[in-house]
Amino acid sequence: MSVVSATAAVSTLALFNVLGRILAGSISDKIGRINTLALACVMSVIGLILLYFCDKGDVVLFYIAISVIGICFGAFMGVFPGFTADQFGPKNNSVNYGIMFIGFALAGTVGPIILNKIFAATGSYKNAFLTAMVISLAGLGLTFVYRSIHKSKAA
Repeated sequence: MSVVSATAAVSTLALFNVLGRILAGSISDKIGRINTLALACVMSVIGLILLYFCDKGDVVLFYIAISVIGICFGAFMGVFPGFTADQFGPKNNSVNYGIMFIGFALAGTVGPIILNKIFAATGSYKNAFLTAMVISLAGLGLTFVYRSIHKSKAA
């Protein structure tokens, strides 16, 4: 990928990240934060599937895929602060969100390391995309665990 193409890809990802934050905030007010997070997990799997099937030269498919991934990244960042306040109350939300953000920061550090090791071992990102899909599906599964625990506490 040329420098110009890489710059355009990163800029596209950033633009859709912003869009994801705005959309997720609005959607979470309508369908709830955990449902919005579940939707973002499903969409991230879709984006990763698109990347998995993207071959060299599939510019349109590539940009669609990174746009979906960007929306999902923004959705997580847009919903987590409100989710944290919902769970722990508004008092000390900045500290509580800071603690929650540590997990996000660790994922942003450890994830690329794991995916790059997969690429180094296989010479392809396809297995890395599959691994990321499994992680996204695990996140989706955790939304169901959360709902189950939350229902038990409400009863």
